[in-house]
Amino acid sequence: MSENNDKTIIRPTPRTVRQTVDDERTVFQSAVQEPLLVDVLGVNGETIGSYEFVQGFSVGRSQDNQIVINHDTISRNHVEIKPDNGSCWITNLNSTNGVYYDANLIQSRQQLALPFELALGRAGIRLRIQTKQSKLLSVRPTQVIKQSRPLPSQTDLEARLLADKHSDDMGEYTLMVRRVIQQDRVQRRKSYKKVIGLLSIAVLAAIGLLTYQHVALSNTQKLALDMFYDIKALEVNLAQADIKLDENAEILDHALQAISDDRLRATQEKLKQQQAAILEEKQRMQAERERLSLMKAKYQQYVEEANALRLSFPTAKHYEVELIAKVSRELGESELELPEEFVNEVRKYIGFWQASSRLPNAIAKLEQNDMLSQVLSTLDKQGLSPYFIYLPLQESNYDIRAVGPETRFGVAKGAWQLLAGTAQQYGLTVGPLAASREFDEQDGRFDFVQATQAGVKYLKRIYSTEAAASGLLVMASYNYGDNRVRDMIRQMPDNPKERNFWKFLQQYQLPAETRDYVLYIFSAAVIGEDPQHFGFKFNPPLYKLKS
Repeated sequence: MSENNDKTIIRPTPRTVRQTVDDERTVFQSAVQEPLLVDVLGVNGETIGSYEFVQGFSVGRSQDNQIVINHDTISRNHVEIKPDNGSCWITNLNSTNGVYYDANLIQSRQQLALPFELALGRAGIRLRIQTKQSKLLSVRPTQVIKQSRPLPSQTDLEARLLADKHSDDMGEYTLMVRRVIQQDRVQRRKSYKKVIGLLSIAVLAAIGLLTYQHVALSNTQKLALDMFYDIKALEVNLAQADIKLDENAEILDHALQAISDDRLRATQEKLKQQQAAILEEKQRMQAERERLSLMKAKYQQYVEEANALRLSFPTAKHYEVELIAKVSRELGESELELPEEFVNEVRKYIGFWQASSRLPNAIAKLEQNDMLSQVLSTLDKQGLSPYFIYLPLQESNYDIRAVGPETRFGVAKGAWQLLAGTAQQYGLTVGPLAASREFDEQDGRFDFVQATQAGVKYLKRIYSTEAAASGLLVMASYNYGDNRVRDMIRQMPDNPKERNFWKFLQQYQLPAETRDYVLYIFSAAVIGEDPQHFGFKFNPPLYKLKS
């Protein structure tokens, strides 16, 4: 039996309970004990179940009770009731919401005389317990109320009291009630006008605040973006100047070392003057780097102001977006233009890393033999982001003896997976087995220190030319899976505002291999910011660098 309001479900119980004696005769317990009549009353006082028991019984949500009441205020085993010669023992079975008699909580066990009612918690569900005899004794005489005329219906009463005009048959009491109603209406109108006025002011203020926030956010974002791409342009110029100065300085050093004849002293002095000019240019560039650092600090201030104007809550999902935005910024992409679909893709690739042991194994190998400090110091010397430590991780899992497959471009080798032509371009000796898929101890690509210096110089070249200081475009260009990517990048406008990874995603369909390559590196960098948050046990690889 069920009751819709309190979702109470009652399990039927037989009216008569029997017991078997030793001589296999069946007798009724009611011959010894007068049956208990139990009514379950719903929250509105209606009877939703009626039972007879000649023995004790229990009530609760669990199916092992004699009366099952499926309601969230009823405990699994709520109360136990045992008859005792015209009374009952009530045992509270440590129920959560309690058992009450006459508004008093039954702490553990209490004896009550029949008849009585128990409240199960405070939701309104009750048990009425009596016997036929106690029921007869508890009946009260019926009182007869005489009325001179029938009571009006609610509709008639409302029409009479709320009529616009008085009628001649209205008594003094009715007129007094109508005056009270009229006064209440006047007061309510005044109160409503005040409330409506205050609400109108609040709504206008909210609209004004939202408008101000929208305008302020738009202005702050524009300032931040303008400064961000000014920073990118300056970084490209500095990177190009760095490369040119390093090349010129190397040429001059070789020339000065070759000059020993006194007759060439004049030439030597001229070269020294050029060397001094190079030093002066380096000092100027150092001043530019200091200006760049101030610009980055100002940009960060704009970003923080823009974030303060947004309504956000500190959830795990929001924290992960902050990490993705941070890695984007450090790799040369504006977090203020971070596409939502890119965020979703990064989350998917984080899941790929979580399903594999490849990342923690590669991090462990990276930290062995001081490989991490070697890569970080080389990146820092070239002015590149430390997040590029995850590029050779994707290339080879930091296996210094790694050999790639044969391609039409050759065989990539070493931790940085450099092709022979690229390795020679950046000062490495490739060895006699360069064209075969074999390890060659004479090949400089298998020397981790030399390969790191060459690999980072190659990254710097891409960074300062086709990638326009976009770390993600650097990754896409470094990947040799499909040279169409580099051609697509070169077709984009030659300025950081138009040549960046977000614009690239809008204009082109990224080849699957390059897409996987970039997203695996980027998602590994995000995990590396807080490995424990993503379920990994290794320490953040860049922790010492930050501290």
